[in-house]
Amino acid sequence: MLTLLLAASFAHAKPLASSVAEDTAGKHTADLALDGLLSTGWAEGGVGHGDGAWWEFDLATPTRLEVVSFWGGNLSDGKKSFREYARPKLVRVYVDGVQQGDKDDEGNFKGFRLQDEMKRIDIPVDVPAAKKVRIEVVESFEGFVFADCYLSEVAVNFTEGERGRAVEKVDAWRASKEGAKLLEKHETDVVEAFTKHKADEDENEALDFLMAAAADGPIYLRKKVTSLVPEGYRAAAIVPDDKAMEAILKLKDPNGIPGLEMAALRSIGKQQKQIRENIEIFYAYQELKSGGRRNIQAWGEAGWEVGALRSFGEPMAVEIDRFGQLYVGDTGNNRVQMFGQEGLSAKQWGAKPDIANVWFDGKRTWYASGSAAGEDQGSFVNPVDVELIPGKEADRFATLDATGRVQIFDEEGRPLIGWSVRIDHKMQPKVGGEGYLAWVPQKKQLVVFIGPEAAVFTLDSEEVARWKVKDGTPNAVEAGKDGKVYLGFGSNVVQYGTDGFRFATVIDDTILGEGFEDVDLTKDEAGRLWALTDTGWVFNFKKPGKLDWKVKVSDIALQRPRFAVSQGMVFITDRDRIVKADALQIRTDEQDAKKAEGAKGKE
Repeated sequence: MLTLLLAASFAHAKPLASSVAEDTAGKHTADLALDGLLSTGWAEGGVGHGDGAWWEFDLATPTRLEVVSFWGGNLSDGKKSFREYARPKLVRVYVDGVQQGDKDDEGNFKGFRLQDEMKRIDIPVDVPAAKKVRIEVVESFEGFVFADCYLSEVAVNFTEGERGRAVEKVDAWRASKEGAKLLEKHETDVVEAFTKHKADEDENEALDFLMAAAADGPIYLRKKVTSLVPEGYRAAAIVPDDKAMEAILKLKDPNGIPGLEMAALRSIGKQQKQIRENIEIFYAYQELKSGGRRNIQAWGEAGWEVGALRSFGEPMAVEIDRFGQLYVGDTGNNRVQMFGQEGLSAKQWGAKPDIANVWFDGKRTWYASGSAAGEDQGSFVNPVDVELIPGKEADRFATLDATGRVQIFDEEGRPLIGWSVRIDHKMQPKVGGEGYLAWVPQKKQLVVFIGPEAAVFTLDSEEVARWKVKDGTPNAVEAGKDGKVYLGFGSNVVQYGTDGFRFATVIDDTILGEGFEDVDLTKDEAGRLWALTDTGWVFNFKKPGKLDWKVKVSDIALQRPRFAVSQGMVFITDRDRIVKADALQIRTDEQDAKKAEGAKGKE
């Protein structure tokens, strides 16, 4: 009897809509956008993709309205159904017939333009005693499969104080003996569903139960919300079930992702952040467990598989040994890869593939990584530079990762020693590289640059010098055959001693030109200095500061390029791939063309 009275206390006119879609699942009526469930919703049934459709409802009582929230799109199957069906792109919101939002210079309301992503849209309003809310779809994103435009749920004051007052009865009931008893039974059902799925018994039914509880709360809670909470507040009163979400995560069944996605969409604050992180982990594990692609193209492509590269926009260091093998600092995949002369990955150094979210000194979204980020011997956290240490018969190599850790590997690629460089500056992403290594064979010293500081070591980790770089943080570093180090700063290259003495600017914009943003330095097998700009120009020097010749090896702008040279062949890391260009042949062709043009002019 009490339930009936409560239900009657907020009875009011049914929600209205311009049209209603009907399919094999039934009619998607206007009231389904007020039931508190994100797995249901109103779908318009007009011609086209929803442009011009409208939906409105009356509040049970005059309400101080501060926010109108809605979830656009069909969310029943997560991202899949969201893309398959049309969803709002530009909407107008009216409260008691008055349009809300900002106006343009001519005094006309702009409406609210939405991004094409699954999220709750919060429209700020300020009406002291609102009675009616209306949402009009002016433009829509077309569905990839179906034309019907969806509005999954609408809520009022979802993020404000009145939200708490509207659902406090539900919160009190959940804490009561009756609520605790029903919760206990529900958690038993969750465990049973989890056990069935693990045992491959009715696993689809079991997963559906868990997803529904995660997305739209336990069944017992939904029923109570219907009787205690007026329309417009039910989405706030229904909370995702933690036990069901935990079960889905433990099952690691990718089919359960939509349940977690809907749980995140109805949550706020720390809970939403945690659920979204769990979804990232789920997608990353799903990608990792798939095994990845088997046929990565020669010279790399974006990804985590063997032979693929991942930079997340950072420069990727590259070196070439006497055998024409390339060593690439695969920054985002937390590994170093060696590519043979055919462009295929021949060796990899790092931990086993895993998911990762470590990024320099912070975090990023979880993703499948070619190697797990780690600080164990032979593991890396975002390697930022690789440096060859030539020997009589074979080459060793050194690495520097984003934590400031240096590691030395022998001729077989086995880790020998590692140490952390104690420098106050922390390397940051999105600045084009702040960590470099330079091996100076004449002094048998390894110079480590982190930001505007340098530390000099022997290969057994003994620090022999430390100094500040007078010109600031370099954006290119190379050791010359003269025992000096050459540092790039914008369009200038400055010669330094390993003791920090600044000699002179040896290259400037009169040689490199203008209009580029990034530059790299390397030396070839003869020890000659080369430079590369992100505009695609390569410069070969007889000696530092004395240009021999230059050619353009790329007609498109390069992104954070790093390069290595052997026998006039240039290898550039750019956009998660290695670009190969025969600079010497390009020069020869240009010379031949000039000779032919000159001979033609004499005829």
